[in-house]
Amino acid sequence: MTRFDSATAVVRVGENRYAAELDPGYLIGTAINGGYLMAVLQRAALAESDHPHAVSSSYHFHRPGGGGPAEIETEVVKRGRTVTTVLVTLRQEGRTVLTGTIATATLDSQAQPLYATPPAPVPPIGQCRSFDPRQGQLAEDGFLARVDVGFSPDSYAALLRERTADTPELYGYVDLSARDGGSAEDPAAFLPLAVDALPPIVSLLTDWSWAPTVELTWHLRALPEPGPLAFRAHSTLVSDGWFDENVDLWDTKGRLVAQSRQLARVGR
Repeated sequence: MTRFDSATAVVRVGENRYAAELDPGYLIGTAINGGYLMAVLQRAALAESDHPHAVSSSYHFHRPGGGGPAEIETEVVKRGRTVTTVLVTLRQEGRTVLTGTIATATLDSQAQPLYATPPAPVPPIGQCRSFDPRQGQLAEDGFLARVDVGFSPDSYAALLRERTADTPELYGYVDLSARDGGSAEDPAAFLPLAVDALPPIVSLLTDWSWAPTVELTWHLRALPEPGPLAFRAHSTLVSDGWFDENVDLWDTKGRLVAQSRQLARVGR
C-alpha cells in the first residue's frame, strides 16, 4: 500500500460516520492541501455509494485543516441506478473544515469518445523540470516529497521569472512520488489531489503567498491509466482579490481524465 492510500483511508465508526487520521506530510505551511482533503472525503462518499466512481464533485472550503484526527459525516441524498449523490462534511475539533457534494456513477473503462479535444501540447516528461514557488514554506519531508510536479521549459522559465508570463498558463506533469510508493492502487483516487497539487496559477503574476480556495468543482471524464498525468492549468480572470484556476489532466494514453475549476483568493 502506498503512503497516499494509507493517508486517505477512512474507517466507519457508526451510521453515516467515518474517522480519518490526516497525514501532516500533506501540509503546505500550516494548512493541509485541499486536494488531499478532497481525496479523503471521496473515500467516504464512495463507501456509502453503490457506484465506484466520483464523476462530479463540488467542495466548499470553510477553514484550513491540519494533521491529526478528523470526523466525516455522510448523507446519501439520492440513490439511483445511474447516479447516487452523497453529501460529505469533514470536521476537526468540532469545527467544519470542508463540505462536498459528490455524484457517483459507474464508468466504462473501455468507452470510446464521440469527440475529444486534442491533448495539451506538453513536451516529453524528460524535458520537464521541477520547481515550486512554495518550497520555502514547506518542510523538507512535506508536500513536495509527496507529489512530483514537472513543468515544461516555458512554464519553468515563467515560474522562475526568467520570462514574462503574458498569459497565466502552466504545462507539465503531476504524479504521486515514487518515494511514497508511486501510483495509487486506484489511479482515479489520486485525481482530487492532482487537480489541486499545483502552485497557484496567480503565482505567475504576483509574488507567491498562500491563495486559499473558496470553492472547487472537478469532473472525472475517464478512468486513468497508472502513471504521470499531463496537465494544463490556466486562469481567465484575476481581479479584485479573486482568481479562477482551471486544470485539465490527460493520462499516459492521451485521454482527458479530469477537469477542474476553482475560485480562490489572491494571497495577502
